[in-house]
Amino acid sequence: MSAWHLDEDLTARYAGGDLNPTLAASVEAHLLACHPCRTLLAPRVPGERLDRVWAEIADVVDAPVPGPVERLLGAAGVPEHVGRLLAAAASLRLPWIAASAVALLFAALASAETTRWGLLVFLTLAPIVPVAGVAIAYGRDGDPAHEIGLAAPYSMFRLMLMRAAAVVAVSSALALAAGLLLPGGAWTSAAWLLPALALTSLTLALSSRFDPRLCGAAVAAAWLVVIAMTNLRGPNLALFDSAGQLGYLAVVAGSVIVIVVRRREFS
Repeated sequence: MSAWHLDEDLTARYAGGDLNPTLAASVEAHLLACHPCRTLLAPRVPGERLDRVWAEIADVVDAPVPGPVERLLGAAGVPEHVGRLLAAAASLRLPWIAASAVALLFAALASAETTRWGLLVFLTLAPIVPVAGVAIAYGRDGDPAHEIGLAAPYSMFRLMLMRAAAVVAVSSALALAAGLLLPGGAWTSAAWLLPALALTSLTLALSSRFDPRLCGAAVAAAWLVVIAMTNLRGPNLALFDSAGQLGYLAVVAGSVIVIVVRRREFS
């Protein structure tokens, strides 16, 4: 604290707003470090003025500003409180959505240029995008709003399902849009759907016991290993034929049963 202090006259002029900007800034800097001068000033500041200033600050700080995803959810008819909980997930924010869209777009463009190898790249990547999104959409370590979610009037199981459904919907829409660039018609643009549901539901089932991010990484790694092992001699789309699709459907059914049976573990 400096040896200089406010006197009665300077205090009255500052409280009345009669000081020039330079002197007012000097007084404010001094007040930050001097309790006696703040005590001298306090009775001269009208209480209603302080209340008004604080109310204005509280409105700005406390009032949430909806992001573009939250506004889009609201336009789609999603209730405000639900949209806020969903939009808090990192994988439902614009940077993640944009990165996913760019990755899928490049994979789709590659498929148009390199035929079966490019198509395999897209069919391999598309199911992983929702897995990664779901893995970071909830959980203590992956969700920045985890504590808020705990305080929300929802069970963690319901919140997990809501976010997972939203992430899968967004990822699927991006992949379907990119799939329009694929050669081979409707089959190639949709062959990744059941694999994506299978990998995502398996991630959720494992997350009832382990950290979601580790589960997502493990499932994605296992998927890549299986793809690599079945394509050592050249591009092979056998994993995406009718037999493979039935296998993915069985994985989805089994994972859903595990999720329902272990639903309390998500809390």
